Amino acid sequence: MSAIAESPSNIYADAYFGEPLGLPVRQRTLNTERSFWTVGDWTLILPRAVVRRAPEVQRMMVEVRGWTGWSARQLAAVLGTSHTTVLNAEAGRPLIAVRSGDLRRRVGDLHDLVQRVHLLANREPSTTADVLATTPAAGRSGSPLDALAAGYPDRAYLAAIDVLRPRPNGLLTGSRPRRSGATAALHD
Repeated sequence: MSAIAESPSNIYADAYFGEPLGLPVRQRTLNTERSFWTVGDWTLILPRAVVRRAPEVQRMMVEVRGWTGWSARQLAAVLGTSHTTVLNAEAGRPLIAVRSGDLRRRVGDLHDLVQRVHLLANREPSTTADVLATTPAAGRSGSPLDALAAGYPDRAYLAAIDVLRPRPNGLLTGSRPRRSGATAALHD
């Protein structure tokens, strides 16, 4: 037993080269605490993976342009900024708060709206862009982009739904037909 405790590396070397071990040997430990791992006496150098995510604004702008087929100028007009700001943000350059203002919020609102409309438009970029620019016929004023520019992303989404699936005119319809009489809902 003392031979094993005094020179464990010799026993491991013998076992490595095919010599059977006469006594059971304690299992080597795996140490993953440091920047390099150690398995017993052996050192494994595994470099840490560096994950570099694209900045959120950059990713969202690229996705919006892909979903709509807009140019940088068209996206800039929707966001109320210049096309150079859009191109700089897409290139990953930092935004200057004095010039861009609340651009991050506007890009986030636009991204949410376009993502939802794109799914409703069967993932067709041209249909998505048309829906966003069209004014619904059912009582809403302005296009979804007009509502978004006014600061109402919820109204913009409702306007986009009205463009895609127009509401029928007339009384509310349900699963039960309207009965005549004073007790009927929305009695004339």
